[in-house]
Amino acid sequence: MPVKWACDSSDRFARLSVTDPYSFEEWRDAVLAILSAPVSETHHAVLIDRRGAEPPTTEMAKQMVEFLAKHQRDLSGGRVAVVVSDETNFGMTRMVQLRSTIDVPDGTIRPFRRYDEAVDWLSR
Repeated sequence: MPVKWACDSSDRFARLSVTDPYSFEEWRDAVLAILSAPVSETHHAVLIDRRGAEPPTTEMAKQMVEFLAKHQRDLSGGRVAVVVSDETNFGMTRMVQLRSTIDVPDGTIRPFRRYDEAVDWLSR
């Protein structure tokens, strides 16, 4: 399965793993599942592990930001750490980060090259 998620009461954040190939709909459905999970009321942070995926296209990145904007009430005050494995993925995630500051002002998206740094940022 290209998009998987996990969230339990002992975690401080939900984990979303993305591997190729995947569709926007699979990503969207996983995020909706996280937002509707009972533990999401106490978890306002998500770690997205994209180390197994190519950078999203500009169109997919736009769809993701639009989706997050529609659901920003559910993400209010939330943080999203995106772990990537290459510079192109980092750049695309930065684009999403910058765009989201306009469209999703109550949330924070930040790219990371190292998994442990993302976990540390989300755990603060």
